Amino acid sequence: MEKESITENANEPEKLKEEVRINDFYDYATKRNEVLKNIPESEVKSFINEAVKEIDLLEETAERDKRKFDLPNEIAKNIGAIWIFSSSGTYFEPKKEDRYKNYPWADWMDRTRLNHATRLARKITEKVSGQNFKAPLSEIVLTKRKTKEAILNYGPYIVYNGAPLENEAVARALTQEGTIIPKEKVDIIEKDIKNTIEQITTFKLPDKFEKGKEIALVAHAPHLIRIVRMINKYKPFPEGTKTRLFPVPTPTEGKEEYAKMEVSGTLYYTHITKDATKEPYPYEISYPLPKENHEPNETI
Repeated sequence: MEKESITENANEPEKLKEEVRINDFYDYATKRNEVLKNIPESEVKSFINEAVKEIDLLEETAERDKRKFDLPNEIAKNIGAIWIFSSSGTYFEPKKEDRYKNYPWADWMDRTRLNHATRLARKITEKVSGQNFKAPLSEIVLTKRKTKEAILNYGPYIVYNGAPLENEAVARALTQEGTIIPKEKVDIIEKDIKNTIEQITTFKLPDKFEKGKEIALVAHAPHLIRIVRMINKYKPFPEGTKTRLFPVPTPTEGKEEYAKMEVSGTLYYTHITKDATKEPYPYEISYPLPKENHEPNETI
């Protein structure tokens, strides 16, 4: 009994900290959308609690994956497509005219997601082809050519659907000298997209996507909790299609603020407009924790 009391007392500060955090998220969400106050507070806070746990786990995974993808063969070989959700800025510009333009931590988010997906495509291709693309700097040009050819032959398809300005930047990046992603493997869905709902409702699987394969979703950790609930509402691909999340880490200075923004937005779409379900579309997150290691970053 005495040991239990000591353990319970030790957990009290952590419980209090969690409660304060949930209250903070609740106040932020209800200030942005006062109609949420018409829903029982306990229901909203319960949703916030689960959403925050999801984000924290995704952020932890993202911080690990930014250092190295250590994909097991069975996971790598079962990914048939990578779906990249556009974000603030473009591949060539840190920011654009959107709601994130006044948040410095959001600069270059679109480029960061694209580069994260490029690293993932490279790693998948290594696993599927059995090739190793590491090389000394003196051989970097030849290695990039070898990598690009391998991705063309063995790599996953990549889908990107953003606003016209974002799509144009990706198309231009694919033509640049040194890019390792062949344009033949990329589907840019040319629609006048303004938000995440339109990204999901306009999504189309690549024509050569193999039934039974998984779709890898790439976006920043907080954004993914909204994405998977909108996917569950609009079902943009055949029922039973498996998804695996590869979150991008939010810059440290923006982690809590971005989490609040996305939890608030998710509450709005799940509880008010009904453009998202309260439960997420079934998903897996990246892969089991590997040994600590490092590998160089890649760009498109």
